[in-house]
Amino acid sequence: MRVILVRHGESEGNQQGMIQGRLESPLTARGLRQCLALAAALSEFPVTQVYTSPALRAQNTAGVLAGHFTCPITTDERLHERHFGLLQGLTLDEARRQYPAAMRQLSVGDPLPRIPQGESVAEVSHRLLDFFKTLPLSDVDDAVAVVTHGAALEILLWQLKGAAPGEELSRYGQQNCSYSLLAVTASGIELQRWGIGTHLLNAN
Repeated sequence: MRVILVRHGESEGNQQGMIQGRLESPLTARGLRQCLALAAALSEFPVTQVYTSPALRAQNTAGVLAGHFTCPITTDERLHERHFGLLQGLTLDEARRQYPAAMRQLSVGDPLPRIPQGESVAEVSHRLLDFFKTLPLSDVDDAVAVVTHGAALEILLWQLKGAAPGEELSRYGQQNCSYSLLAVTASGIELQRWGIGTHLLNAN
């Protein structure tokens, strides 16, 4: 089965350079344009189901896709963004000034350290992989879309690309409403392409 792994459209928090984590932030007008461009770009895929993080910015993105493909949406807590603990609500510049050690830790593929009051890389990776292990498999020609978040995607892609200790997670960053392609079978997950964003050139 083909899985289209999507980062949500631009939110107000993204626009402000905020570390959002589990905080809510609506899509911007640009974010909505990105969602529409994504839906058009995915028209070639036979999407039969959309799964989404419970965050409003992800649900709104999923709603555009589900409306385009006339298919149902399922919300799953395991697709939520990484919990950034005491960093949530700060801008990147504020976080670097106030919590430099936590910010250095944030960008590195080290499974065990936990952000104070937040989640470790290993915890995020475990819940995302658990989602895929329990994903109902359908015909090989079917496709489902999975809408999640930037940091969660970095960790998942890092894991699927070999989980090299100490590697910069930002290497696997995806811009808003870009997508990656996975083949998911009973044997496991194969990452086929990642970070596809050419459809966004005229959406900004």
